[in-house]
Amino acid sequence: MDSYEEIEAIADLMRSEWALGLNPIPDMIDTLESKGVMIIITSVEAKKKFDGLAGAIGNTPVIVVSAHQPGDRQRFTLSHELGHLVLHNRLAGNIDEEKACNYFAGAFLLLKQALQAHLGAKRHALEMQELYMLKHEFGISMMSILFRAGQCNVINESLQKRYYMQFNKQGWRQQEPGDPYNNEETYLFKQLVYRALGEDYIGESKAAGLIGLSLSNFHKERKLGAMSAAVN
Repeated sequence: MDSYEEIEAIADLMRSEWALGLNPIPDMIDTLESKGVMIIITSVEAKKKFDGLAGAIGNTPVIVVSAHQPGDRQRFTLSHELGHLVLHNRLAGNIDEEKACNYFAGAFLLLKQALQAHLGAKRHALEMQELYMLKHEFGISMMSILFRAGQCNVINESLQKRYYMQFNKQGWRQQEPGDPYNNEETYLFKQLVYRALGEDYIGESKAAGLIGLSLSNFHKERKLGAMSAAVN
């Protein structure tokens, strides 16, 4: 593919094939795992520069995402890495893959038709409260929504730049206003670790390391110690 319009069409097609429609995706991790993508959440910060990566274990696609990011950023990272899985080796030489995956991520989380249904096909001004409400409805940052509004020609480039300046002035690029969007969790990877432990493929030390717990805390979790204490 050699245009961003085709990338938009791919995001549209995937949502259609996955029966997601135009509605918000309530749980990105659950959606991806239900389609056979393994999600691993890591606490490794890598000098606070790591957001996520995509790859494969055998024939299973895998996305690793950092736990150290707000929920809306986490969802965008998941969508971005899905873009790598879908678009890798399918882009023309003049299309940068990182930019293409960012475009895909925005389109997958908030399709053009959905954006226009909420904001209108053409706007001469936007209220910040509109962006805030859309953020919490679709799980995508206010900044990304603003970017999508420009991509989809809801607002012109001049107006988009004006709002970018407002975001910079308010410090909203670093931390957006209001309540943050909640992070998501994965249970599939942990279930697979416990399955491997139960079948004696791995030992307790390995299982604890994979889950990211100390051996003592792993012992408590394995024996449901914390739950027993809560009951008593």
